[in-house]
Amino acid sequence: MSFGKFSVKNPVFINILMVCLLILGGLSLVNLPRQQYADVPFYWVNITVPYPGVAAEDVERSVTIPIENAFNNMKKVDEVESATSEGFSLVRVKMENGISKAEFERLYQEVQTRFNKVNLPSGVLEGELSDFSTSDFLPVIEVMILGQTELRNLNVASEELKEKIEQIQGVSDVTAVGLGDKEIQIDLDLNRMEALKIPLSSVVTGLEGYNMSIPGGSVISDSREYLLRTIGELNERDDFGDIVIRRSEVGRLTLRDIASIREGYSPDAPRVHFNGIPGIALKVAKREDANSIDLVKQIKLVSSQYEKQLAPPLSITYINDSTIPIRDSLNVLLSNSLFGFILLIVILYIFIGFRNALITGLGIPLTFAVTFLVLDMLGETLNSNTLFGLVLVLGMIVDHAIVIIENSYRLRQQGLTSSAAAIKGTDQVVIPVIAASATTIAAFLPLMLLPGVIGKFLRVIPLVVTIALIVSTGEALIFLPSHFAEWSSKPKPDGKIFQKVQEGLSRFLDYLYGHKKIFLSIIVGISIAIFSCVPFLKQDLFSAEDFTLFYIDVEMPAGTTMNGTSDVVRKMEKLIIPRIGNGEVLSVTSFIGYRSGSSENISQSNIAQIMVDLSERKEGRKRSITQIMTDVKNDLLSIPGPSQLIVRKAQNGPPVDPPLAFRLRGNSFEQLQELTQDIKSVLWQNDNLYNVKDSLNGGTPELQIRLKKDQAALYGLSPITVGRYLNGIYGGTKVTEFFRDNEEVDVILSYDTSFRNRPEDLLTLGIPLGNGSSIPLSSIAVIEEDRGIGTIDRVDGSREVVIDSQAYEESLVPSVNKEILDMWESKWKSEYPDVNLIQGGEFAQFSTLLYDILRIFLVGIFLIYLILGSQFNSYFQPFMILLTIPFAFAGVILYLIVSGTPFSTTVLYAGVALAGIAVNDSIVLISFINDLRSQGHAVAFAVKEAVSIRLRPILLTSITTIAGLLPTALGLGGRSVVWSPMASTIIFGLIFSTFTALVIIPLSYGLFNEKKLTTKDIK
Repeated sequence: MSFGKFSVKNPVFINILMVCLLILGGLSLVNLPRQQYADVPFYWVNITVPYPGVAAEDVERSVTIPIENAFNNMKKVDEVESATSEGFSLVRVKMENGISKAEFERLYQEVQTRFNKVNLPSGVLEGELSDFSTSDFLPVIEVMILGQTELRNLNVASEELKEKIEQIQGVSDVTAVGLGDKEIQIDLDLNRMEALKIPLSSVVTGLEGYNMSIPGGSVISDSREYLLRTIGELNERDDFGDIVIRRSEVGRLTLRDIASIREGYSPDAPRVHFNGIPGIALKVAKREDANSIDLVKQIKLVSSQYEKQLAPPLSITYINDSTIPIRDSLNVLLSNSLFGFILLIVILYIFIGFRNALITGLGIPLTFAVTFLVLDMLGETLNSNTLFGLVLVLGMIVDHAIVIIENSYRLRQQGLTSSAAAIKGTDQVVIPVIAASATTIAAFLPLMLLPGVIGKFLRVIPLVVTIALIVSTGEALIFLPSHFAEWSSKPKPDGKIFQKVQEGLSRFLDYLYGHKKIFLSIIVGISIAIFSCVPFLKQDLFSAEDFTLFYIDVEMPAGTTMNGTSDVVRKMEKLIIPRIGNGEVLSVTSFIGYRSGSSENISQSNIAQIMVDLSERKEGRKRSITQIMTDVKNDLLSIPGPSQLIVRKAQNGPPVDPPLAFRLRGNSFEQLQELTQDIKSVLWQNDNLYNVKDSLNGGTPELQIRLKKDQAALYGLSPITVGRYLNGIYGGTKVTEFFRDNEEVDVILSYDTSFRNRPEDLLTLGIPLGNGSSIPLSSIAVIEEDRGIGTIDRVDGSREVVIDSQAYEESLVPSVNKEILDMWESKWKSEYPDVNLIQGGEFAQFSTLLYDILRIFLVGIFLIYLILGSQFNSYFQPFMILLTIPFAFAGVILYLIVSGTPFSTTVLYAGVALAGIAVNDSIVLISFINDLRSQGHAVAFAVKEAVSIRLRPILLTSITTIAGLLPTALGLGGRSVVWSPMASTIIFGLIFSTFTALVIIPLSYGLFNEKKLTTKDIK
């Protein structure tokens, strides 16, 4: 039984199934989580290891390199990166592209096992492992607790609210910026300890001994077994003061006698200001399957309820609410899809009547319903990418229905009943319809294999299109014939307008058919001229929607204290905060000692980040974000102090490199430094570049203690003993943990802070000896002042320095790349033999991406050729159909030239997808020509007759696809910088491919086939 007959003979089953699918699809739509973009799994494992008070070079040698070595020869590892700074090591293990989530989870466990086997030096704090996704650098919202009050009050309130938010379903993590870790701080009196001759080791031993429970085996009686446990745990802060350090005949000496004990928070925590008011920021990350909009509503509800409990002046506000752009983006796409749907129905009504238009249009909600159902089952989310996939396919999913409806409608005009017309009309085109779907899927589906971050970011679009096309093909073959047989209206003669178009095209084709070679030569020449303009197109890796905020990254000279950085930020706030209320600036949030980035967050005393939140355009803001950023930066440049000041837009979409970047790799740090300065000096001379920076960071100024070996040996002292003693005085030592209320609190032992701030007292400091006496440090050591390395980046075992820059006019960046590469080959390569230079940046990424997409495009072309070859049983005819693709691309290039739109990833992506759409009309046309020729008609008659018969469905399929995308391209429901160029790309490509199907393909068919016939006739 054929598709048409099954559908027409089972209307009750068809209608019940349709209603069920619509209901299930609606439920799935409600259930789908909503977010702006799909979460991108990077399949990276971050390993962070703190090593407090240790210089970057020492951390690199003793921590970073051993961890890196642990992953040598590990399978599926693509790259091992590391960033080492003072007191901190970050190692990032990047897995190969193409691995599955299940495989990554296995590799994650292997990374953890290998890391646990690494022998790290004493003093290293416990390391942490974490994976990385877009949620890590794009929090769903930030909740701010504010108030001009004691820091303790802010800390307590933020801890309580943090616990409440963490309990909300869908929250994966809450990072509190500005909240210090709880500590029991024990400040020793150095003078008193020296006078009483008490070594630091005695205090440490006392603390460890009294804060420990020791198992003692078991005692077994006749009827019961008892476990023995010696309890030494401390329960309250005051218990620390009672610890006995020394006992003698005179009495006992407790910790309270030689130290002050207090409970507080880590003084090294970053500081946060909101409009100049101190606060703490809670950055909330969501789970992958959580609905961003619903989650933010729940977070705000919990926070507002908690705010009612707060005593003045504490209050709560919200910043960086990701649901605002999510709503805007979803609303834009939903509005445009609705406009497209209405426009599509109107066009169908004009061509095939009201009832037939509704029958065809009914396939859209049914297709979308089943698509939502499948997406829900696959665990996908409803986001901008998903919605654009639906908008993209909106016009295509009715193409098959149009072909069947139009063919059935034509048969009714010839006198067949509605049932007979539905069956015959479906069965006549079932093979071309399936082939057309298969070729479109063949172009789209391989795009899921696109590697890299952008490939993962856009992966869901070909998935959505593929699902929708498969469903729409099933709907057109199974549901549509039944609906046409029952509901179609009586046929009417073709309208006068359509008849005139048909007659005009026939006359035009008649004329061109007599001049085939000349016309086709002209068309090929024009196309070559258009393609020759490709090198002059603007380039842009990925244009994301602008967040209405920007960041100011501040870096002070190495060694600047938190207070010094805070003073400079306060001066900047005084220049920016008065702008609040001017119709542009809504709020100013400052993070001192903390900076968030696209791949990691950094905590350091000499850095800061100011986030300026702006009003939306629709709220009255007249100037662009770039204009406001430039204005603010010009004001801030008058403030002395910062070594680096970067003003940048907020990152949205997938992380991409700056327009220009160079990576230097080698093991000679001196050569890396010198070459970095050489390259930067060239870049600084280019007026088109700004924000020129490098990843080199000078370290904090150092006082290096060098022992006099002979004198130190006389007293039995070594660098280890002296270093540990100095670390105890100036660095502070974590000696144990204190458990209370199911919470772990660190116990930090240090000397009175007054001894930390006088470097000149260092030489007079007494170093304890084994016999209880002490000698001045000056007797056994000399002090030299130096500056270490602030940050050391490594990639696959080699040190790396990254130099990057922004550009005012990105089209000029390739010339800068060429200039640097020429200087490298002619000069620097010989001067710095131990350094390798790698070109990075947006354009290098684009070149790599272009190569990857080209490979996928060739796979798609091969699959299309395979499908067409199978359908037509011919080697040549598929080539003729594929001619549609380059002509469609010519339309795309012409659009880019005329509109000035950059040649971007999304445009390239749409171009590859266009390859599958463009051939559909030609498939059905060639199929009809072959059918007419098989009936004995001449080539010329078959070509002209097939064009006349297929004119209406070809126009309809093209116009409906264009109509579905037109509102998005024009921005009728709101313009999108991501999706509008993609929609325009496909529209212009379709215009050219339609012309190709109606004119170029028929002429080419006649040219090649008639030539073959003439040769046979001559023989």
